Amino acid sequence: MRLLGLTLMGALLAGCSTYAAEDPSLAGGANSMQSAPADPAVDHANALAGGGAPYRHGYTGEGDDRIHYVEAGAGPAVIFVHGFPSFWYVWRDQMEAFRHCRRVIAVDAPGAGLSAKPLIDEAYKVEALAKRLDALIAELAPGEKVTLVGHDWGGALAWSYAQWRPDRLDRLAIFSAPPYNVLLDLLATDPEQRSVSSYMPTLLGIEREQASTDAFAQSFYDLAYKRMVDTGVLSEREGALFREALAREGALYAGIQWYKANIPEFEGQDPASSYWPQAGAKTDIPVLLVRGKDDKTFVKKMADLAAMDTPDLTVVEFEGVGHWTQFQDPEAANASLGKFILSDGEVCQ
Repeated sequence: MRLLGLTLMGALLAGCSTYAAEDPSLAGGANSMQSAPADPAVDHANALAGGGAPYRHGYTGEGDDRIHYVEAGAGPAVIFVHGFPSFWYVWRDQMEAFRHCRRVIAVDAPGAGLSAKPLIDEAYKVEALAKRLDALIAELAPGEKVTLVGHDWGGALAWSYAQWRPDRLDRLAIFSAPPYNVLLDLLATDPEQRSVSSYMPTLLGIEREQASTDAFAQSFYDLAYKRMVDTGVLSEREGALFREALAREGALYAGIQWYKANIPEFEGQDPASSYWPQAGAKTDIPVLLVRGKDDKTFVKKMADLAAMDTPDLTVVEFEGVGHWTQFQDPEAANASLGKFILSDGEVCQ
């Protein structure tokens, strides 16, 4: 069991290392598995799987629309979208638990991991990200209603996508995130949320050059993952994989661009001008919201506000767990997710 509270947002000063950027010409469609460059995280996931090579990876889209994904298993599709700062491997525990009865697909979100890293902020607006996610779902699971799972920024994106395209989804599972419109309202009106989100103006002020130093990448690694390695929550090899993902050229700044594109300045906010897909958007499919009782990233009333526009919402809270719910206690996370997505009496093994 991984039991470690992560409090990510603190002092953010320093930069990103200079690993070679991936060649966009390597991007291909959903069948580009054979031409995909090596992903050491896939190799490690296969090594941990204990036989065979169940994890495989590829790309959808081209150029700035290129998305790297990793998949395993067969059956109804479950698509996972991570938050910041991370990459697809943060979902390995869930993929390993459900690959025996589902086709599990974890993406490197735009800007992260081996996915493309567009230079302009507009590419990271929630609307643009949702449209890219829509194209990915249409390509990887044509004609299928999928289960969408998101954490942190990936959760806010997934929730907005569900409000926009409920016809594409069977159900939605969210780990530690509100709907995007609820987040905007909280930042505009709730002093406690502004206080816990006080790191955001710092992120909004960071420029690409500042985010292009080794020290910047190291500071994020130290905040997010070093203690997990030091305490045995992650292996040394897993820690190295996260360090390498954060240090990819442009990855951390691309993550910051999600904030720049979607978070208004705190003063004089008009949240209604940024709502997406629209004001009063409802989520008309079953939704599971998993949160840790020790999560300091969002105020506790976030779940109540989300419920106002989500008629079929199940909320599960974990004791002794903070923001990284799927990662800190994977057994509890997998049990809650399994109860939500599996049919009555279905066993995934």
